[in-house]
Amino acid sequence: MKKFAQRLLLLLFCGVLGLSFVVFNVFSKQLSMDSHENRLMTGLPQVLQSPLRELSRNLDNFFVDNSPFRYQFVLLNASIDYKLFGTSQSDQVLPGKDGWLFYKDGPTAAQPVANYQGLPGINDSEETLARASAALQNLSNDLAEHGCTLVVDFTPSKDRIYREYMPDGYPIVEEENRTDRMAAYLQSHTTVPVVWRYETLRSQARLDPERLLYYKTDTHWNALGALIGLDGIFEALGLPTLPPEQYPVQQTGTTTGDMANVAALYAVLPPEPTYAVPGYALLFEKDDRVVRVIGDSFSEYYMPYLEARFAACWNEHIDTFDPALVNDPSCDILILEFNERSLDTMLRILENFAAG
Repeated sequence: MKKFAQRLLLLLFCGVLGLSFVVFNVFSKQLSMDSHENRLMTGLPQVLQSPLRELSRNLDNFFVDNSPFRYQFVLLNASIDYKLFGTSQSDQVLPGKDGWLFYKDGPTAAQPVANYQGLPGINDSEETLARASAALQNLSNDLAEHGCTLVVDFTPSKDRIYREYMPDGYPIVEEENRTDRMAAYLQSHTTVPVVWRYETLRSQARLDPERLLYYKTDTHWNALGALIGLDGIFEALGLPTLPPEQYPVQQTGTTTGDMANVAALYAVLPPEPTYAVPGYALLFEKDDRVVRVIGDSFSEYYMPYLEARFAACWNEHIDTFDPALVNDPSCDILILEFNERSLDTMLRILENFAAG
């Protein structure tokens, strides 16, 4: 009798599993959902072409990635975690207050939460700061010999800009964090314009909380935040700007934030408005110089403004940085942009220009 019950249970399980595939495929148009995951899903060709030692793992990944109702169950689980427990399925996403999401971790993140809190344990040593400043000056001098002006732009993460929405369990220990110290040291020990617009962005966020500068569910600043950040570069170059509150803002559409996608909260949290600054190209006289931007994804948001202000400009990702560019920068102005989570990337790049 016991064996019969076990077999019956096994048959029922297989039947339900098989039926789910049938139902899902019959109603696939109604039930299929777009993937919001920031990765490639395992396909059947990958399984069929797998070496024998990887076949079992890839087959398991295939069934997990392509199982019926997968996205529905993922969304349900993420919704329960978020609404009942205030947690996220992703180890990269930290849920905050009032629908805000913050960056928690990642492969290139320099301990973002610790940096937000100002924990002294992650601060750079005097030796590291001195070596970085000397290397930065060397890079600037080499570029100047070829008629190119270097500007370094540190772009703030949104956690301290909108600190009131961070979870209570992460108090700020020291107001001066690692980025503050790095920016201040480079500003005082080099002739390079080092832009760090934290204070300006923070004051604007507090001045008008409804006029957002960063997306609530995305890693990045929006079009207005990017412009206020970029104005620090313009001011360093002696170019005119407007006070931040004088820029007009116009909604252009909506978007789903990258952190909402990664944490499967895109169906729980509402889409966010995207903005533009109408008529920006008519506000200032065009500069005839050429600008080259090498930075992370934050710099992509201010490229439309650079295109409006300069004769030519282009953007490259910081991971493609080639030290040989000092011999042929191909531009009049080189902007190196680093989000404050990427200070370690900057230090690695500057090692190429450190004195022996």
